[in-house]
Amino acid sequence: MKKIILVLSLLFSLLGILRSFFFVFYDFEEVTEFLNFIVFRIQPYGFAGMDIYVPRHLINGNAEGGSISMGLINLSFFLTFLSGTIIYYFSKYKETKLLVFNYSLMFLDSIIKVFYFIALFNISKLRVYDVLYIIVTLLYIFIPYYFITKELNPNIIDNDNQITESNLDNSSNSKRFINLLIDSFVIIVIVFGFISYAERNQESASVFTYFRMVFGDKFAAIAFFCTIKFIYYLVFESIFKTTPAKAITACNVIDEEGNSPNFSIILKRTLLRFVPFESFSFLMGKNLHDDYSDTYVVNKKIDRKIEDRYTLFLAVAFGILIVTYFFMSSRYPY
Repeated sequence: MKKIILVLSLLFSLLGILRSFFFVFYDFEEVTEFLNFIVFRIQPYGFAGMDIYVPRHLINGNAEGGSISMGLINLSFFLTFLSGTIIYYFSKYKETKLLVFNYSLMFLDSIIKVFYFIALFNISKLRVYDVLYIIVTLLYIFIPYYFITKELNPNIIDNDNQITESNLDNSSNSKRFINLLIDSFVIIVIVFGFISYAERNQESASVFTYFRMVFGDKFAAIAFFCTIKFIYYLVFESIFKTTPAKAITACNVIDEEGNSPNFSIILKRTLLRFVPFESFSFLMGKNLHDDYSDTYVVNKKIDRKIEDRYTLFLAVAFGILIVTYFFMSSRYPY
């Protein structure tokens, strides 16, 4: 199974990177329906944000004077996917944090795609590629779920082995802050993707369009952000007992007895996140969504040196992302 994970992870990451650079080398007019399906519709995930414009004439002589947008966010995620695959191989299948992070994104994006497909389903317009698309998307839900729960990040909590508060290794405030930053960043990226799609396709129906109709232009974005945040934490912590950020920082959620929290506890924990300024309550020595739901965020047993390397890697990668974005935006404005 480890070799299967390695091969699929390499395939998924390269497919995403290929998609990012595809139109730099390929003309729009030459894209067939089959090629569109292979390269775009079945990519593991797709997130919008931090678009830069690459001048195609530097690479493709047939498109001299033109440019193509490239989403740095999506490309960066897939580069972490590739990095995680390489680390997974050279660590002899032990280091899985970046893979869990990316398979978590894949799981969430696929769930969103399924609900989106159902909401806009029209059987009269159903085609063969649409059927194949939904089949692949369902596989993209099952594969991450199986990999994360059974292979990459199995549940280390033994419900028969009770844990007391005195021997819990609670996550530090600095780690909680990193979790907040990463999870919030992912949520914002998801929200931005829906909003940008709605802005580009104002004549067609979209999820954010419905929010705008219900809540109005002033409050639609806030309501949509809160909805995505609620779904994000509820789905990840109820199913995986962790989030993409916690996967990177090697944390997971447990109840007061050291067991996996049930759904009602996670629901309560998620609702408490919407108390004003609750996200920063850990700075005062309190974690409201922990304290009032009787849950803890604890560290997994890992090599601290390896954890420090991950932190350094992410900091450097984020720095490169920001520098690249501002450099390309200033040099090649749209």
